[in-house]
Amino acid sequence: MKGFYRFVGSRRFILPLIIGPFVYLAWIFYSTQPREPENMPEVAEATDAEEFDINLFTVTDEEFNQVTGEGKEKTQTESVVNIHERLTDDTGNIAIAYFIWVLCLSPLKVLLRRNKLVSALNRHRRTIGLACFFYAMLHLVIYLTNGLQTLLDEITRLYIAAGLSAFAILLVMALTSNNWTQRRIGGRKWKKLHRIVYIAIPILIYHRAFAGKVSVETIRETFIWFSPMLILQGLRIWKQIQEQKAKA
Repeated sequence: MKGFYRFVGSRRFILPLIIGPFVYLAWIFYSTQPREPENMPEVAEATDAEEFDINLFTVTDEEFNQVTGEGKEKTQTESVVNIHERLTDDTGNIAIAYFIWVLCLSPLKVLLRRNKLVSALNRHRRTIGLACFFYAMLHLVIYLTNGLQTLLDEITRLYIAAGLSAFAILLVMALTSNNWTQRRIGGRKWKKLHRIVYIAIPILIYHRAFAGKVSVETIRETFIWFSPMLILQGLRIWKQIQEQKAKA
């Protein structure tokens, strides 16, 4: 078992889990690219021996669109919109998944202090946090594919403002998530600074639940996603209160 725990705490375990979603996104982008039609439709030619038929000199609407390109632009535009929407949703979900993962590790460490598996997973907290920021940044970049005007047009929507606020918090966390900053400002101040991550919990819940087309299913799904973290955080707070009462 020691070898297993050593493997879980090594880069060989965490790197595939970090890179895997990016490979998936690249595959989605490549597989959904519009393809050019392979063969052009052929129109039958009438010979002198054939009886005159008006159908020989006409083509269907589908054949006309393929030859002239009319309709193809519409199809490509719809395909690009679908790819953009799917990549935006997927990168956001991946970032939130890493956010939930990293915030589950801290209470697990408090609740299961002697568990070697939990200790091995906690070695990757910084890596998982940086992965969360990376996919959140990718989410923002894909959203802004059409330029900053998209953001200016939709900034009044509350879920957009919530997403930007959460990204700002993750940016602070990523920039200060290094040993130099920790030594520079001191361990206690560094821990207090990184507690702002808890402010992002309700912000991200709202952002995911109310982004785009709001529905009961989306809200329910969002709370299902966040429920393990909320339960673990609640148990950690309860345990800490009980320990303080015991000391008093």
